[in-house]
Amino acid sequence: MTSVPETGTWTYDGFTSSALDPDRWTIMTMAGSDGSVHPYRDRNARVRTGDGRFELTIAPFTRFHDTDPRRNNAKQMYRSVRPFPVPPGGELAFDVVMGVRTYGQIPHDLLDAFGTVNLFDPDTGVVLNAAATNDTVYAVVERLVLPGVTRPEDHYIHRIVLDVPTEPGQEHRYRITYRAETRTVQWYVDGRLVYWAGLPVPVAGFHAGMALFSARDLTRYTRAEREHGQGATGSWRPWYVSTAVR
Repeated sequence: MTSVPETGTWTYDGFTSSALDPDRWTIMTMAGSDGSVHPYRDRNARVRTGDGRFELTIAPFTRFHDTDPRRNNAKQMYRSVRPFPVPPGGELAFDVVMGVRTYGQIPHDLLDAFGTVNLFDPDTGVVLNAAATNDTVYAVVERLVLPGVTRPEDHYIHRIVLDVPTEPGQEHRYRITYRAETRTVQWYVDGRLVYWAGLPVPVAGFHAGMALFSARDLTRYTRAEREHGQGATGSWRPWYVSTAVR
């Protein structure tokens, strides 16, 4: 895993170039059982960057699947090219401003259309998100089932609605920190601690990500209930990474 400074704060991406930097970000992909590769990319996606922010609009969403959540949920998702290691016994933190505006979203439905700030570790299956819709801000902590990494009984997901008033397109500053010694994650919104959780396993590092999703349960809802013309715009301002040794 590539090293970072043991202490300090630095900018991962300031979004100042006319295109998303391929040395920093790549489209998330998944491998199919037949060896094919499926990108987390929606054909309706429009992107804009270069003014200190990255903006992604998909209206409406078109990436849907009836049996495989990995080919349905993430409409378009970017992950950092590099992972960020946690200083031994220290703390790793990510800061980014995100605004989310949804179109045709079912009010107060957390999964119909939303944008995210993502942290994830493919070595443990741990996923940490800050997510937002037109009307709700929430935190997500999950452990995925990954072949060779986790078992089905290791899987869990919690979505926690946060006491953060919001409006369509409203920007909030999100900070997610992970402390190695206690395996504790903290979510801050606009400088205020709003949630914390302990992880079941230690994490050595995280990839960062940003995405638009629609993730209503494939077994509970028909295609017509999941694909009803909804979409979203997400914008992300510069990503900052901080490390500290405790």
